[in-house]
Order: sequence, then C-alpha cells, then structure tokens
Amino acid sequence: MRLLLRAIDAVSYSALICAAAILIYAVSHILLETVIRTLFDTSTHVLDEFIGFAVLSITFLSLSWTLRDGGMIQVNLLTLRLPRRIKQAIEFIVAACATGLGAYFCTFLWRNLIKNWKRGAVSESVAEVPLWIPDAIVFAGACLLVLQLSALAIRPFIPKTQEG
Repeated sequence: MRLLLRAIDAVSYSALICAAAILIYAVSHILLETVIRTLFDTSTHVLDEFIGFAVLSITFLSLSWTLRDGGMIQVNLLTLRLPRRIKQAIEFIVAACATGLGAYFCTFLWRNLIKNWKRGAVSESVAEVPLWIPDAIVFAGACLLVLQLSALAIRPFIPKTQEG
C-alpha cells in the first residue's frame, strides 16, 4: 500500500513539474508576442488560444499535488472540535464521495477526448491544434486528482511508520 501511495505522489509531483514547464512556456510566449508586436508589428496569431490551453493544462496538472500538499481550501469548521476517530470517518466519507464524483466526471472527459480524436476535431485558429491534445491533458490531470483523492481517503488509516 505504501508503494502505491508513493507512486501516486510521484506521478502527481511529475505533473506539477510539467505544469511549471507549461507556465514557463506561457510566460515566454507572452513575452515573445509582446516583442514581435512592438518591434516588428506582427503577431504569432495563436497567443490567446495557446495561453488558454496552457492555463487549462496548468490548472488540471497541478490539482493532484496541490491536494496532496494541503494547498486546497478545507472548510473544517464542523470537524475542528470533533474527536479524532469521528473526524477521520467524516474525512474518509468526504474523500470517498469526492473520488466517486471525480471518477464519474472523468468518464465525461474521456468521452469528449475520444469524440474529438475520432472526428479529428481541430481548433479554429491558424494553428489548427487537434483538440484531443488539451482534452488528454485535462483528462490526465483529472485522473491524477481522483487517484490523489483515493489516497487521501486511505492515507489516515495507514500507520505513519508504513507510509514514510
């Protein structure tokens, strides 16, 4: 079990690194666009589309590690004063429900990805980006979030000496 939790964490962290690389790309593209518009009075003509895809990718790829790292907002007004066992039970139920809902959401993302793949759908810009590419990134990020939610549900029941 410890190995599975570590693998989920490692993949989530790798996705965070990818999100950071995409952020660097986005800033670089914006700077490039600014320079070529200012100096050469031209454009890449894809800035808004690519930055939109980048923001989408950054958001979904960073969700799982943000959850693991405790960076997501938690409303614990009700559970703050509860005994540890009851608090653990409530957190397990919430994490399990969120895992189920997230997995259900992933089925819709998968269907959309497959639909765009089969149809060969592309964006409406001059770049004609195949829409399955951003769909795949969103799907991967959502699946990682579901894995991290499932890990969140079981992690409190694993002794600290086992998890590391």
